[in-house]
Amino acid sequence: MSERARGTARGEIPVRFLDLSLGGALLVLAAPLEVGAIHDFALDLDGGRIWVQAEVRHVFPAQRGVGFHVGVEFVGVDPQDEKLLREYLSARSSPGPG
Repeated sequence: MSERARGTARGEIPVRFLDLSLGGALLVLAAPLEVGAIHDFALDLDGGRIWVQAEVRHVFPAQRGVGFHVGVEFVGVDPQDEKLLREYLSARSSPGPG
């Protein structure tokens, strides 16, 4: 066996959302991601978790502090998860009572 087996490792890294919409998000990560790569992201929304697949569209160093701003476009969202995301965003954009 002259060729060595190769592969990739998948892991979880914490992210912070600076902006979130139905179409994508702006994240802060400690390390950059490759533009064009597609990753799975878990979004914790008020105690519920949804999963999305997103393509990295741009990466640039954070203006302040450490890390990178990573813009992603959602390319795969389960219809039920999309419904939950829509409800979450709608609740955040509605004016409060009063």
